[in-house]
Amino acid sequence: MSTRFLPYDNHEVDYANVPPGNLRRLQADARVSKEVVRYFYPGTFYLVPQVTRPPFDNLKVRQAVSHAIDRKILAERISQGFGIPAHAMTPPGIPGYFDDEPLKQIQRYDPKQAMERLKGTPFEGGKNWPKIVLSMRDEPYGAKPMAEGVQAMLREVLNMPTELEVLEPRVFRERLWKQDHQLIWIRWFQDFPDPHNEYFDTFYGKRTTGKRQAWSNDAFDDLINRARGETDTETRMALYRKAEEVLQRDVGYIPVVWTVRYVAFKPWVKGLPRNKEGHIVPEGNIYRGTLEHIYIVEH
Repeated sequence: MSTRFLPYDNHEVDYANVPPGNLRRLQADARVSKEVVRYFYPGTFYLVPQVTRPPFDNLKVRQAVSHAIDRKILAERISQGFGIPAHAMTPPGIPGYFDDEPLKQIQRYDPKQAMERLKGTPFEGGKNWPKIVLSMRDEPYGAKPMAEGVQAMLREVLNMPTELEVLEPRVFRERLWKQDHQLIWIRWFQDFPDPHNEYFDTFYGKRTTGKRQAWSNDAFDDLINRARGETDTETRMALYRKAEEVLQRDVGYIPVVWTVRYVAFKPWVKGLPRNKEGHIVPEGNIYRGTLEHIYIVEH
């Protein structure tokens, strides 16, 4: 259990974010559970297999990895309820969210298909793997347990051993910009509610600075350029949908978990804003200033 939540437990504060270590306890309390609300925090945890580093320079290996990941277990069990299975970059409730079955099938969890993809490669049957290092930055909210879950799945499904490297954020970023990582566990939190923020800022291959990965694809870049200049919303979103498919079929990345958060607030706290779906939106990258609307009534 995290001690960060003690001020709320002790009635010293009326509003607090819920750390993962406290959620189950709060949900089991008949009274306090009514004070806990889940909300979508627009972010995505994903894997980046570096296409310039063996064995991920082989498309079949990247495809095998994508089919070896059980997103449901990672999201619902290992993240302790702080995630939902992701099948694309943009999470629900945000422009550019694509809820279509063909997209969900491209990298679906399928252990048999995962091993099948290794046929004809030097790693057929899950053999001859080189040393593989899974790199991540040191951060909270279940990032490390989920990375360890990914490790376990790769070993179980593909017999692929990996070494987990947890780096201080500054060191991680320096090596990230140099494309010096082999296999990356990383997340992206939206800066503004538009798919341009995710696709251009993270995957556009012709960026001269700030590239997270060596992967590049001319078809993808063309779609992103066309989408950024398109004024018709429907046409624009269709272009981003095509770009997502190109990105996934070439396994430039592997979407794993969309992030959610929990907040607890006393019954006398009012004014938390809601989105169009009626969900409370307490705070986040793209919700700056929402806390200014909160007020306390007599109790």
